[in-house]
Amino acid sequence: MKCDDLIQELNTWEYDEKIYREYYFMKKTPEKVKDFVKSHSDHELEVGWVLNPELLNQHAGEDEFISEKYNVSLVKHPRYLPVFYHEHDFFEIIYVLSGTCTNSFRDSTEKLTAGDLCLLAPNVRHGILAVEDDSIILNILIRRSTFMDIFYNTVRDKTQISGFFVGNLYSREKIRYLLFHTKDDIVIRNYILDMYREQKTGDSFSDRIICSILTLFFVELTRRHGKKVSIPDNRRERTEQESEMLAYMMRNCSTVTLNELAEKFHFSVPYCSKLIKSISGKTFSNLLTEIRLQQGEQLLLCSQLSVEDISDRVGYKNPESFIRAFRRLYNDTPSQYRRKNK
Repeated sequence: MKCDDLIQELNTWEYDEKIYREYYFMKKTPEKVKDFVKSHSDHELEVGWVLNPELLNQHAGEDEFISEKYNVSLVKHPRYLPVFYHEHDFFEIIYVLSGTCTNSFRDSTEKLTAGDLCLLAPNVRHGILAVEDDSIILNILIRRSTFMDIFYNTVRDKTQISGFFVGNLYSREKIRYLLFHTKDDIVIRNYILDMYREQKTGDSFSDRIICSILTLFFVELTRRHGKKVSIPDNRRERTEQESEMLAYMMRNCSTVTLNELAEKFHFSVPYCSKLIKSISGKTFSNLLTEIRLQQGEQLLLCSQLSVEDISDRVGYKNPESFIRAFRRLYNDTPSQYRRKNK
């Protein structure tokens, strides 16, 4: 299916969208609302959401929105669905294919237009509203583990996206979202449509293909728009310093010491120790342990390396020390964790 055909399909009105649109234009007239409820009595679920959007699940886990067999899911946001504030455990990309929408947070609202792309961190309370007939909004839902897989391989790059990733793993003051204005960038648009097309294919290869496309998408997004990204709360300067320090620890977790980190960033050792505590809420030693164990977890799930090789790769010269530390955090030995989750 060609991109133009996909766009035409996405522009087709779903039945629930028709219900939401009808209510949107009559909600200020009580008499019409009564007639609306009667005329759609066979669609109680959609009508209930329209009248009481707060009944929708306000906190969602990954498996509630992402199919068990997928790591990434693409969903069209229904036009005219009343805004409801919610948060979820996974990363989300909100992409405006056409028209406009608003993405509202506790203390601010972003109006997004065609080509805009909002990369949203987990557990950020927000609500989306699209009330134009030509608005096509695609939500790309990404499991945390998948997001980590992608960015463990790109954390060497000093970009705002990798900083966003590192900060959401280890920084105490997390960046809520990044905003990109890609405008009429066909390359970015087509990567998203390619993922949507592959999801429609839905065979045993689709999940791996979608994840591969997503990796290319992030690389191209960084290349083409990384220097123009908008960060909320004016935290760019501090964020860059934080992310560079945390990324250095991630890249060198098997050998890095506090003295080495302080020398690298031209700080005294006591000041560097205080800065790490300020950034992460953890001591250098505790943060390093967390980084090592999370990287160990990724290697357990995404490689065929033995537990001994993994422990050495993440900085534990004695495998028993790695196994004990891993069990304290994950309540399973590395081998048990691999069997249960791979």
